[in-house]
Amino acid sequence: MLSEASASSISAGQRDGQRQAPSKSPAPVALPRTSEKEPPPYGAQHRQDALWKGGNDALPPLWHQYEVLDQTEYQDDTLIIASLNRPLPGVRLDDPGDLVDPQCEWHISPFGRSYFVNHKTRTTSWKKPKPERPAGSLTPERIIEGHSDCIWSLAYLKASCNVMSSSDDGSIRQWKRDGEPVGKSWDGGGGGVGSIAVHLDDTTVVSGSVDGRLRLWNTKEGSMIGDPWEGHDAAVRCLDWSPDALEIASGSQDGTIRRWNPDTGQQIAPPIKASQGWIEAVKYSPQGDKFISGGDGPICVWSRDGKLLIEIKGHDSGVMSLCWSKDGAHIFSGSYDRTFRKWRAIDGKELVVLRGHTSSVMSICLTPNERYIVSASIDYSVRTWDLKTNQAVGDPLLHDDEVRAVVMSPDGKCIASAGIDEKIYVWSLEAALERHQVGGADGNAKLKGRPAQPRIVRQPIPNTGGSARYGKDFFADHSNHRTAPPSSSSLNWRSLFGSVRFSARRTDAPRPSPRESRPWNFNLRPVGKSSRTVDVALAQDEDRIGITPETDAEAAAAMQCTNSNQADSSTQPGQLAAGAQASQVQPIPTQTQVFTGGLEDIACGVSCCGTFFGFRRSASHRS
Repeated sequence: MLSEASASSISAGQRDGQRQAPSKSPAPVALPRTSEKEPPPYGAQHRQDALWKGGNDALPPLWHQYEVLDQTEYQDDTLIIASLNRPLPGVRLDDPGDLVDPQCEWHISPFGRSYFVNHKTRTTSWKKPKPERPAGSLTPERIIEGHSDCIWSLAYLKASCNVMSSSDDGSIRQWKRDGEPVGKSWDGGGGGVGSIAVHLDDTTVVSGSVDGRLRLWNTKEGSMIGDPWEGHDAAVRCLDWSPDALEIASGSQDGTIRRWNPDTGQQIAPPIKASQGWIEAVKYSPQGDKFISGGDGPICVWSRDGKLLIEIKGHDSGVMSLCWSKDGAHIFSGSYDRTFRKWRAIDGKELVVLRGHTSSVMSICLTPNERYIVSASIDYSVRTWDLKTNQAVGDPLLHDDEVRAVVMSPDGKCIASAGIDEKIYVWSLEAALERHQVGGADGNAKLKGRPAQPRIVRQPIPNTGGSARYGKDFFADHSNHRTAPPSSSSLNWRSLFGSVRFSARRTDAPRPSPRESRPWNFNLRPVGKSSRTVDVALAQDEDRIGITPETDAEAAAAMQCTNSNQADSSTQPGQLAAGAQASQVQPIPTQTQVFTGGLEDIACGVSCCGTFFGFRRSASHRS
């Protein structure tokens, strides 16, 4: 998690200032251990006392922490999901909007395993929530499985239309259109492979790994050519061949762009130190006279000899993906700010902003005829957009987890997408467009669908999981459907407040996006030095936090506040709603009252026992 940081987001320290910090208790409470094969039941309450090895002074098993823009983030390396809140029992780990299901929350059991609370079904589960698939939604023509970790990059071979994939499992693989693997996987020993780029004649492939090295491969033989190329001081995140194939550009977490001679593996010019933090994307223009780069700052346009020509500003957060139009007149960019945009290349003028994804846009690509652009997001979806109308066409193409890469086949017939769920999904562009046309013709949900073709499954690399303390079944998939005793009205009240957001953090702020869980794991987010432990105070009895739904009295008070705001449109965001008790309802401080994201949002808060909860509603809903 991935949910990715923005300088505009509220820091963990600011949020922590809105709630009481835990204090030390005389001694940890030793809860009787039950089977970790099932998550804690719905409504379970936990003291903030960790029972894993090291207790509150250590992170749970298979977690790590890192610094992002002066904030500490904590990542569960098993689920690849990160939190701004330190993992302790009783502490909610997600911010509203981080999970694809707004009815779910992320917590951790006293023994250190992440689980999810679903307030709609009143159940708990070890599994991350998934988006609901509408009946009759388009299915992929093929699902290819074989990698054993997140897939970071995809590329098509032009002649055969075979697809190449690189993964955090350290391998590169080639697949035929029917999903059959071509030869054995390629493993250069550099750990997770973050990026690959294919030579224009398909004869060679260049890859970049977390060890900071580039490697050149013979496509036909699947063998490495020569020794790895050394130069970067951190993981390589992006690669591109120049149109004349005389040089390769690479971007890295070390903040540099380097250009290489593919024949010698040597750098052809001094590295470019861009003011973009991590370099997430680099692309040569089709004419080869310039290249562009993207990262945490503006989009930079460089001359072929490395001189900065212009900076393109407009995105509200980091740029993750870039591509050019064939004539070199336009640049397209995808960003953590949930948008992708079209720019005029000569002067950087913003021409189009496309919105529709509910989370960060990680990858974009154009169809060969440049009529459509395809985008992949960590909201678990791939979407297709008509560049004539600047509208999304067809239904979102849904994955089972965050999508990190998308490419278009050279013949324009297929879309390949992949991500954290370790699978490659192959979609028919024709089917997606046909579905859009049928849906638009009759205006209803009776859309044509295509049954999925047989799934191609390859045996992944074994993953022992678990630990000596918890055993190999520690990360088995189990759900706990034991519900809490039914309440006469709490569930109904919760349904009415399904859109309440218990945070003052901007909901359009990018979600955390990991990763450096093992020595050779690829990072999703900028990281600084990692420290193993942080002093965390133990909890007093009054710091006990539960996951139970609100009581009838609390729900009634919240409803009274909402109804009063709806009835009296003259009530200002900073004023108390009529009839609300001053000791219970507080206005959120001025700097967090209104969030801008196209529409103003009105926020209110509830403080109880030193803990602050806030909720918001869109100003467009006011009467």
